[in-house]
Amino acid sequence: MTNPRVVIERKLIDGKWTDILDVEATEELRNRKPLTNDEIDAMLREADSIKEEYFRLRVKALIGIVKKFGKRRAEIAALERSDLKVENGKIYVTFTLRKKHKKGLFQYLKFLRKNDPSALDKSLTQIELDWKEWTKTSYGYRVKEEKRTKSVDVNDKYAQLILEYLEFLEREYPEVKYLFPAGKAVFGTSYMVFENEHLCGRQLLNLVKPLDPDAWLHLFRETKGAEIAKAEGRTLKAVYEVRDTLDLENEETAYRYVRRYAVQEMPTER
Repeated sequence: MTNPRVVIERKLIDGKWTDILDVEATEELRNRKPLTNDEIDAMLREADSIKEEYFRLRVKALIGIVKKFGKRRAEIAALERSDLKVENGKIYVTFTLRKKHKKGLFQYLKFLRKNDPSALDKSLTQIELDWKEWTKTSYGYRVKEEKRTKSVDVNDKYAQLILEYLEFLEREYPEVKYLFPAGKAVFGTSYMVFENEHLCGRQLLNLVKPLDPDAWLHLFRETKGAEIAKAEGRTLKAVYEVRDTLDLENEETAYRYVRRYAVQEMPTER
């Protein structure tokens, strides 16, 4: 799970803005259990109180997507309308995964030879430390894009939320490129949608928080992993189902979900 925090205020400390946390509330939030269906239903009911149709349908579609697919918020933010297809009674959603791969030590040495040869005179210990910091910069990693397509039956409860929003976009904003386009309030009375920009992950989070202050997008991802683990039990199938559904890098991460949420059935003795 990500690192949820309850921030009391932000202070400028030693020239840097620092979040001051409510330690007790943050600890309680970190130990929060996955979302229940009742909690999600309550969020949808709260969304129904939003007067503006666009904002109401948008946040309900967001909940539908993250509930069914458990995707990372950046992957949801980057969805284009063309990534969603309705065919043969299903909604097909193609997500773009952008995975960072750190460059190795020898790639760092090659970088130094070209850009800063004098740095090669440092001790090996210092070079290794510098390399680790370098991998955090845009030079020190490469991004590999992969596509993953998921589907859900159009009659699914959450698929209906996605469909309703898609139909609204087609009717009111047919030119927008992204599923969740960026926009801004104009004169406090209307909202202008940008055709070729999308909301960022943080902005998507801000859509959900008013519906339930104790929920966040990654918690839906945790919930999806927990659902699979509970349904499949402590089995290899559960590990691979979690990995493939959440598009995790490896089985070890998936196994952590299984270990947290699957019930271990003890043998019966006579």
